[in-house]
Amino acid sequence: MKRIMSMLLMSLLLTQCSIDRTIHNLSLSELQTLDQFEGLERQSQVRISDPDEPGQKLWLCLTFVSAETERPIIKEQIKLFHTSSQGEYNPDDPSDESTARLNGTAYTDDQGRIFVQTILPGDYGSSSDNRHVHTTVQNARPQAYDIHFKQYTGMMNERFINGSDQHFLADLKQTEDGVLVAFLMVEVKNHHLEPAAMQRTGRSDD
Repeated sequence: MKRIMSMLLMSLLLTQCSIDRTIHNLSLSELQTLDQFEGLERQSQVRISDPDEPGQKLWLCLTFVSAETERPIIKEQIKLFHTSSQGEYNPDDPSDESTARLNGTAYTDDQGRIFVQTILPGDYGSSSDNRHVHTTVQNARPQAYDIHFKQYTGMMNERFINGSDQHFLADLKQTEDGVLVAFLMVEVKNHHLEPAAMQRTGRSDD
């Protein structure tokens, strides 16, 4: 009897802790927002993975704002990198994961937006449900901000993300043909100088 009760309790806990992997189709308003991001200027778009890269297609519609003022971070360099669908970075420099094979750079527009086309990263290392995309925001302190995905994030990781100001959780949606889409606002801390201001003053915080 005790064994049966233990098994029932374990089953209940696993059910409560299981991840909801449901991915809903984009709504009409979300399709309209996606269309706006797809129409951004060339410098505000980046294709990280080739069309023949293994993995599920992922489009990121990202908006970067100041954590202090909530104003958009404009005309700023954003670098991104992540693992392959197999969870491998394959960096050019083994000591620097930011040189990962799948990487790219875009510049925010006058509303702080960039549009990223890539594939869903795989789980990294021996852990599961830890898929994420690294972003680096020039002229911010700190510069590193990570994007995680609700449908691929475990309970412990979600608690960590919710308690961090450098990690963000995106809710995945999908197009009718199965392309994953995420809309996310990234709050950037201590963004000191915009490029135009740097040119006027001749200063740099790097």
